[in-house]
Amino acid sequence: MDVLHKAVHAFASGAIADALAARGGPGPGQRHAAIRPGCHADVAPLPRRDAYGR
Repeated sequence: MDVLHKAVHAFASGAIADALAARGGPGPGQRHAAIRPGCHADVAPLPRRDAYGR
């Protein structure tokens, strides 16, 4: 019974997380990565005002 409960909980949590992640568009990390693809030490983080678009 406990295993069934945990399986249902995991499925529901995953479905909710996927739904929330899919509705917001690109996040701050994705916008930062779009500045210049690859790993570069000279690309600074996005300014806080641009990190969370609204």
